[in-house]
Amino acid sequence: MPSSSHPSFAQVYRCLQKNGPARVTSTRGTDYMITAEIAAERQTIVCRPRSCAVHVHEDCWGESITCQGTRAGGIYNGAPSIYDWYQQHCLKGEE
Repeated sequence: MPSSSHPSFAQVYRCLQKNGPARVTSTRGTDYMITAEIAAERQTIVCRPRSCAVHVHEDCWGESITCQGTRAGGIYNGAPSIYDWYQQHCLKGEE
């Protein structure tokens, strides 16, 4: 479950639309390009490491495993994480 100190799915999605894509790196060194997209008629945060895509929806936001059973923890715990990117790009009164 996401921490109350972290931004919500909706906050990050809106910021990605305005200021994205985000680039984050997991603790294991995997680089991700992250975008806000509509996939299957749902707002989706799409994380692309190398050649595949991980789809994160509101109901699995902040979880290390997505609704589809795909690992997504790297976007939340890396340096920089999606939370770090949000802090740098979205908390300037622009959101």
